[in-house]
Amino acid sequence: MSVPDDVISYIRDQKGIVGVFEMDDDVSRDVDAIEKSIKTRTNHDYVSIGYDIAMERKHRLCVFYTDDFEKEFRARLQLMTSDGTVMGMNLMPEELDIYRNREDVLFVSDDFIVFPEIHGEGEEMFVLYPYEYEELHSIVPGCRNAIGFSPTPSSDHYLKERTGTEESQFIYTTIVAFDD
Repeated sequence: MSVPDDVISYIRDQKGIVGVFEMDDDVSRDVDAIEKSIKTRTNHDYVSIGYDIAMERKHRLCVFYTDDFEKEFRARLQLMTSDGTVMGMNLMPEELDIYRNREDVLFVSDDFIVFPEIHGEGEEMFVLYPYEYEELHSIVPGCRNAIGFSPTPSSDHYLKERTGTEESQFIYTTIVAFDD
């Protein structure tokens, strides 16, 4: 078997996986165009660094999964300005207690904070970074540079429609990219 086949087989065998397919160049370009067209409800740009990096990898997989899937994907989402100033971010579970009692942050949701006193220069945008998928390196020989990220709802809809996967709030999507 090839490295992509081994990665697909490994992921497909995990509990909670609904489906896995390798994204060809056409699907990859379509998702890239969707990801680059997103504006938030507050008219901020949305920049998916995760997908930019995924497009640099040789292979991209679309993975559909349910809550039964035991891997927890933790990507960083930041509110920042074009000069790189971070004005807000989502918190990982282990960070919640660190920020909960701070007076210089404002919780806008259960796990997203803003720093009201920090202001940067330039346009504000939401930037999504990928998560590392390091376990693939040790489980699948030849798999390198594995990352993943959650696509926007528009890309999620496109991928589910394209593959005939049920459009359900209980079926999630992640994209895994890697080299071999």
